[in-house]
Amino acid sequence: MPASLGSEVLSNYDFLDFGASAGGSLEFGRGRLGGTRGLGIDIDAQKLQLMRAAGYECVQGDVTKLALPADSVRFVVMSHLLEHLSGLADIQAAISSAARVASDFLFIRGPYFDADNYLESLGLRLYWSHWTGHTYHIGVTELALVLTRLGLSDHLILLSGPIPDSSHPAVHPLASPIDQHEYDPGAHSPKPLVQFDRPVFQELVCFARLRPFSGWAQLVTPEKEGRHVFAETP
Repeated sequence: MPASLGSEVLSNYDFLDFGASAGGSLEFGRGRLGGTRGLGIDIDAQKLQLMRAAGYECVQGDVTKLALPADSVRFVVMSHLLEHLSGLADIQAAISSAARVASDFLFIRGPYFDADNYLESLGLRLYWSHWTGHTYHIGVTELALVLTRLGLSDHLILLSGPIPDSSHPAVHPLASPIDQHEYDPGAHSPKPLVQFDRPVFQELVCFARLRPFSGWAQLVTPEKEGRHVFAETP
């Protein structure tokens, strides 16, 4: 833990962003989640440079090894972080640290991996399931088990961005190379058109409440427009 992240410093912030990358989730924390002033934490020095150049406040740190003062901020954001960790032990360590430092809630967001085996049986995959940097494909059930193990049973896991068939640009044929983004018919192998007979989504989103507080119901209410249109976990 950086020596600068003691209680006196954290008293200047009401939320932290674990694995803050370029800082986009700090904006999300101020907007959608109702934060006032956030501090980004990332292990990558280049990401810190990007954040500082964009005007964000940040420090370097390994979120799996932080020992932060308890109840120092209202909430912690972990957006597209967990899939970059090495396994469930590191995931549990990061969530445990977040639950210690936050007083109100945790917000977790990441790619949807639960359809990987199903899509592979069809000769397809979601491009984020074939990324070098995604070292652990945590699913909905695994995340729920980790949260329950940590005593965070008051949580809500939601799914975002339904993908009804293989025409969606997130879907690739298995023949596509590693580390691709959206499907491009001019650059990638042909793929069959398949209507999916089970739910496939783009993201999972989780809210974990640490204590009763006003505003919880409004926080977890799905937005009607924009990127974050949530549907309850089937």
